[in-house]
Amino acid sequence: MYVRKFEADSLDEALKTIKRDLGPDAIILKTVTNKGLKGAFKKKRIEVTAAISEENYVAKSKVDNVLDEDQKQTFYSDQASYIKEKIQSHNMTEQKSTAASSYGSMGLNKPVKTVKEMGNKIKSSLDDFLTGPATAEPQQRTTPLQTQRIEEPTLGYDNFIDEEPTTRATSMDSITNEADNQLVEMQRNKIDELEQKLYELTQSVERLDKREPIGVYELRTTLRSLDISDSYIQDLTKKALFELSENQTTDADVVFEFALREMIKSINVEMPLFSTIDENSAPAITVMVSDSSSGQTSMLQKIAALKPDSVLIRNTEFDNTGSFTEKVFGMDVVKTNGIAEIVSECRRATEQGKTVFVDYKTGNDEVGEDGVPNNTKKFIDGLRRAFDNVEVLVTLSAIHSELYNRKVVAKYRSLANGLVVSHLDECLNFGALFNIGEDHPEQPFKFFGTGEVVPDDLESATAERILAGIFQFE
Repeated sequence: MYVRKFEADSLDEALKTIKRDLGPDAIILKTVTNKGLKGAFKKKRIEVTAAISEENYVAKSKVDNVLDEDQKQTFYSDQASYIKEKIQSHNMTEQKSTAASSYGSMGLNKPVKTVKEMGNKIKSSLDDFLTGPATAEPQQRTTPLQTQRIEEPTLGYDNFIDEEPTTRATSMDSITNEADNQLVEMQRNKIDELEQKLYELTQSVERLDKREPIGVYELRTTLRSLDISDSYIQDLTKKALFELSENQTTDADVVFEFALREMIKSINVEMPLFSTIDENSAPAITVMVSDSSSGQTSMLQKIAALKPDSVLIRNTEFDNTGSFTEKVFGMDVVKTNGIAEIVSECRRATEQGKTVFVDYKTGNDEVGEDGVPNNTKKFIDGLRRAFDNVEVLVTLSAIHSELYNRKVVAKYRSLANGLVVSHLDECLNFGALFNIGEDHPEQPFKFFGTGEVVPDDLESATAERILAGIFQFE
């Protein structure tokens, strides 16, 4: 590495000097501005420390040996890329000429002097030195540098500057055009990405700035306070914004009426099987299943009291108590011990043309891999194989939490044909019942129990009844 300091009045002047003395490959190591004593008694000077590798410095020196001072001044005032290209071209030409005169640095084809010739030359030279006159002029030695300059007379400034100008211009233009095309393509891609991001940000800002209509906002707030699920509220508000006009969405009454119509459609209700079959069909068997404390027994008593000439079958394996209500209304109650007796009593009753209601208690039945109690599943499957009209209803209690009722529905939904809700008069969260009905449309509501009086506190399930409880309608 060759390092040198340069001083000049300005930075431009220093850089020109560096390019002329060290070449275009010089590296700036440090720049110092000397302002003199407090900047008043000495003119400001720029001191630049530059360096260049020995290989590049030797290559530049070979070019300097060919040029005179005026040619150097003209040559080094050109662009740095052009100067660098010409220096490299000169060195390549020199290497080719050297390779043409010998086989590399080994010099295998150079003339070799014999020992005898060398001895005669040394002897004659010594004799001439001893006998020759003192005033004889010493033989002038030729330095390697002088030899090089003599051997290369054709590499003058004119040939050096004018070497292949068309090729240089064409190659430089093609390289420049290719680089410009790549740069333009990169910039276009970046612009496209930025425009896409800007569009997305604009859409997000518009959604944030755009306020929700007052009618839709009030509906959303009201439904959330009534424990309606967020997913349903989101779907309902989207539908309201799509189907209602802009003026209608600002009217709370219009939006509320629209919500009521849509919510009624979301609640599925049906009549029970035993009330829909005709006289010519086989009697229906209605089985009610649930977990403990759901009001299942009282619901069956109310239904059986309304249906004359029916049989109420109860498995006394889990319940061996009688009921005063059953005696008062003269219900035909059959108590059994096990599934086999229940099936036998069902066959006997249906042969007599009676409607059968089964109060089935699962007890501590083991749950299978599908989440359904094993014995209950076997019992229901056996009834459906043996009889034509079998309906299974799951009993839910309105005083239980939504989470608990959801677990009961999930437990029996593969067996059930509908839902029965007890204790509706004590319900504090009709929104939970709405959510269950909306999430399980395949399980329609059949009956609602509204009190303890048999059989008066029983009504057919309707969507209006649940909405009346949700919005506290009279």
